[in-house]
Amino acid sequence: MLKMFKPSEKKTKSWDRAPRSMAWLASTAIMGAGLVVAAPAAHAQDAMMAQGGLLATGGVTSINGVGGGGINPFAVISGYDTNDEVGVTGFFTHLIAGSYTLNSGGASVGLFNRVEVSVARQNFDLGSPGASLGLGPDFNLSQNIISAKVRLFGNAVYDQGTMLPVVAVGASYHENVTSAFPGTNEALPKAVGSHLDGTTFYVVATKLFIDGLFGHYTLVSAGARLTNSNYNGLLGFGGTNAAGQFKSGYHVEPFFDFAYFPDRKFAVGYEFRAMPHFDVAGALNLNTTNNWQDVFVAYFPTKNLSITAAYAALGTIAGAKNSNGLYLSFTATF
Repeated sequence: MLKMFKPSEKKTKSWDRAPRSMAWLASTAIMGAGLVVAAPAAHAQDAMMAQGGLLATGGVTSINGVGGGGINPFAVISGYDTNDEVGVTGFFTHLIAGSYTLNSGGASVGLFNRVEVSVARQNFDLGSPGASLGLGPDFNLSQNIISAKVRLFGNAVYDQGTMLPVVAVGASYHENVTSAFPGTNEALPKAVGSHLDGTTFYVVATKLFIDGLFGHYTLVSAGARLTNSNYNGLLGFGGTNAAGQFKSGYHVEPFFDFAYFPDRKFAVGYEFRAMPHFDVAGALNLNTTNNWQDVFVAYFPTKNLSITAAYAALGTIAGAKNSNGLYLSFTATF
């Protein structure tokens, strides 16, 4: 009778092996399905970063980290992202203007050709003017800048049949992190009665003519800032006049850009930026402020890199006249 159960015991062992085989088949199927799902996901990720825009249409990067020219924002979104793509941009700018030196670097993200978010850090070396004030030869004015820009309407490429420009609005928040005066607890901007932090708002319209002057790319951009910044915020915002009253009123300041492309990889152009004028008391003479201008040459060897060289005329800065010089800027796009 016991032997009659042996075949059934073998049968039981056979069924014991079956779950393990089914588990192996199930795990293989899951792995296979994962590969099938992962392939389109990787393809979708690659497509999202595909840089579908035309060469140079994202502009370069301004000293504030915003996509545009060297000193002004454009209405286009930084990078080469189209409506279903994301672009990432990094930049570094070095400016020598008379006795002063500015280093600015940062990064931006362009989202679906609609929104741009950027961060930048600026260090402005006062050089000999700083030394004459007892601050030392290497005293730096420093600030962090966080910016956001939204394209409201218009497309730089697809609106060629009309005069409709690309229009955007934006804002930049400046956090002044300047080192303190030796032996005091007051930062330099406070010494002239200004606030350390502030926000600048702007609206800008940009038009790219693909078949522009002499059949080449031609770009025109214009806008206005609402700001109360002293030298782009490096000396704070607003100020205290001779009567000891803080003056924080905002000014509307226009700006303008023009660029011509003799070749699709090269651009030459001009920029203008009006600067606010404050009646500010203190150790530094801020009453004489000139508008900023520059002439530039930009080279776009690939969509991943642009190089800009310019002669910048910044005029009088904190009492130092003829603060003019050269700047070189690199923008990398991914």
